[in-house]
Amino acid sequence: MKLTGTVLRCSARKVNSSGKETYVTNLLVLDPENSSGTNYAVEVWDDKPHKVSPMSEVAVTVIGVVNKSGGVPALRAAIAPQPPKAATTEAPATEIPAAA
Repeated sequence: MKLTGTVLRCSARKVNSSGKETYVTNLLVLDPENSSGTNYAVEVWDDKPHKVSPMSEVAVTVIGVVNKSGGVPALRAAIAPQPPKAATTEAPATEIPAAA
């Protein structure tokens, strides 16, 4: 299952899994497809932490369910590769001479 939504919160922590250094990135994702505005807690286990800005769009592939009882459904997912951000260059501000 694919989940594409808006990131409301993102945090990452280092864990030691089977003697190997691993990172768990926790995301709170708002699903825009659901009219009731369902939020999903998403865990992404990877060899590097993911930094996703709040209010940005993210696409994940759900690979399991961690917990579906309680308030927010918790899913285990793999994060889709994010497209590289285009370098934006701002034009320098032009000075307008003050009227005398």
